[in-house]
Amino acid sequence: MKKISWGSRGRREVSSRQFEIYEKHLKKIGKEVVIPKGTRLPSENIYYLIEGVSALTYLTPSGEESSYIFFKQGMLLNFLPILIHTTGLEIDITRRRFSKINHTIYTKTRCRFICIPGEVFLDYLEKNPALYMILVRSLTENMVNLLALSTEIVSKSASARVCQVILDFMSDDEEPVIPRFLTYTEIAFYLSMHEITVAKIFKALRRDNIIKKSGRSSVVVDVDTLTQIADGAIDLHYKN
Repeated sequence: MKKISWGSRGRREVSSRQFEIYEKHLKKIGKEVVIPKGTRLPSENIYYLIEGVSALTYLTPSGEESSYIFFKQGMLLNFLPILIHTTGLEIDITRRRFSKINHTIYTKTRCRFICIPGEVFLDYLEKNPALYMILVRSLTENMVNLLALSTEIVSKSASARVCQVILDFMSDDEEPVIPRFLTYTEIAFYLSMHEITVAKIFKALRRDNIIKKSGRSSVVVDVDTLTQIADGAIDLHYKN
């Protein structure tokens, strides 16, 4: 069976047949939409991502935007508000600090979705329980991603974490391209480190010919070394 891959080490592979099954069901109750980069998704709808990258973000007290979960092809997103309402958790959540954080989902690139009204999605789930798997899979993947990110913040070096992010998001080209939305600021917020640290790491990666500039983008020249740094097998000297 043909696999759809997101590229480098650590990226999941999901069968194209599985995508087709989900999309077939969801297209019955939703409509396909294309949403530009930098758009906030309304909370009343649930989205299935066909193409592009979106992120769960929050606004800091100073008004800066910080991303901490990224969504890619084949993921269901924006379902938390409707689940909170349906399960009666609203009262409990208002007592916690979570409710005071301004969470929202933004498109990081131009995205193609299947957009489904939240109530319609829940009604359809009751009649088609087999579709619960897409919800369970999305919840599980979000939890795994958060656990991995939290663990790496306390256990991996700054250079290893930055290199892992590059591996996670670079394209599948012969010379993989680092997406332009992955700015120093974006990476710094995502990994809880200073933007200057990210800039120094990128400078060292270019110095060692692991990545290079190509027009307005950066490309990965040496995937093997990048992977070894991400795994902690070798160190990247970037502080001087």
